[in-house]
Amino acid sequence: MAMRITNKMMQNTAMRNLNTNKAREQKLTNQMATGKKIDRPSDDPVVAIRALKLNASLDKIDQFYEKNSEDAQHWLDLTSSAIEQVQKILTDTGGIKQNITQMISGYNKDEDRLAVIENIANQVKEFYSTGNASSAGRSLFTGYRTDLPLAFTEDKEETYYIMEQLTNSALSTMTFVKTGDLPDINEGNFLTKTTTEYDVDTYEIPRIRLAYENTDPSKITLEFGDKKYSGADGSIIVKTNATDDAYMEVVNDPDAIVYIAETGEILLGENKQQEIAELKDDEEIRIGYEKTHWEEGNLDPIHYFYTERTQPNTGKKLVYNAQYLEGKLVPDDRQIIEYDIGNNQTIRVNTTPDELFTHDIGRDVDDLINMLEDYGVIKDNYTTIDNMIESGEYHGDDLDKLNEQRNALKKAQDLIGDKIQKRAEEMETKCDKYIERTTLAETNCGSRGNRLKIIKNRLSVQQENFQELVSENEDADYDELTIQLKSVQLSYQAALSSIAYVLQNSLLDFIR
Repeated sequence: MAMRITNKMMQNTAMRNLNTNKAREQKLTNQMATGKKIDRPSDDPVVAIRALKLNASLDKIDQFYEKNSEDAQHWLDLTSSAIEQVQKILTDTGGIKQNITQMISGYNKDEDRLAVIENIANQVKEFYSTGNASSAGRSLFTGYRTDLPLAFTEDKEETYYIMEQLTNSALSTMTFVKTGDLPDINEGNFLTKTTTEYDVDTYEIPRIRLAYENTDPSKITLEFGDKKYSGADGSIIVKTNATDDAYMEVVNDPDAIVYIAETGEILLGENKQQEIAELKDDEEIRIGYEKTHWEEGNLDPIHYFYTERTQPNTGKKLVYNAQYLEGKLVPDDRQIIEYDIGNNQTIRVNTTPDELFTHDIGRDVDDLINMLEDYGVIKDNYTTIDNMIESGEYHGDDLDKLNEQRNALKKAQDLIGDKIQKRAEEMETKCDKYIERTTLAETNCGSRGNRLKIIKNRLSVQQENFQELVSENEDADYDELTIQLKSVQLSYQAALSSIAYVLQNSLLDFIR
């Protein structure tokens, strides 16, 4: 049966075809405007799924390359710059090494030597202040505690209980010059002083030097093997100041242990020194003590040791590095910061304080300063007694007494001078070790930086490759789109013309 085609049906069909054509034109126009093949997943599910995977991979690479690796590079660059500054402090003209060498060669010039040690002390302060270097408010050398400086930035009074964990390699020997009452001699009391040239002598005393001087004379403990000694029970003799009596305790008693709070030293009698020396190289020695007065530039112990901080007003305690007391301190306990810079790939960015900013350089300078102060006192007293003799005002027993004391002071001055010379020569050797340590830290930082550059280059290539893959998958072909759009537009215009011609006649035209 024939089907009747009405004008309305023709109109509907024509409009439907026109809309389809227009929709096709709109789709092509959107692709031209966005530059993408699809506007929604339903346009092409295969392209859409592939796009999700490729973009997720590209986002990861962008994160690694543009953010993580850049932040790591910034951290390493600033660390390298700080280490380079430390190296200059040690090795440049006018640096610590040159000053020590100058001090040794200028032994007979006491004023010059004092000026040199003052220069070294200032350089050591600069050395430690370099450890406060930061990146975007994050300290570079303090491990995970990036919100805290390495060294105190101002003086403060706060009690810290510190537990140092050492081995028998911490044992050293210091030269003690017994001067008796010579440091106290003056024009008014010389007749009451009894120290003679025969009383002045030197002793080599074993010691363990703590990380800090001017500690508190309380709560000192020493543990090694199955033995524990304490100032509280008298098994450690506690001395506030570094007097002759303090050092002579261990000279006269081979089983004595003496703690001098002023210099931060534990002195050992011969038998105790032997017991510690016989420990295994990896066997731990623990020394606990307190320090309350802190000066600007002191290294904060929380970055190095088990530490308890007591808040002055409330008495509340903060504990740091509690895990150190769970077993022997090993390198794994260090607070190493690593950045993710690739799939299952990390790079270390930080240099820990124990690799560079150790206490020994500052403590070595403290030793020299203390020696120079002792030398200065003896020298001044020698000058006083010598002037009294040269004045011609003293005769008989008084003059004999003065000559006796001048001889004693001269011997003490010579012995302390020799001690300073020897210590300066030892420090010159130690300075080479400081430089070696700094060079190693600089090399390690540089090798990490070189590795990071290689990884960044690879990430750059990966980023470029994935960007090409994403582009091939998603980006529209403008040449092809232009041709298709032109074709669709021509078809649309032709359709409009033909429909207008066909639909201009109505049913009435045929009835007539």
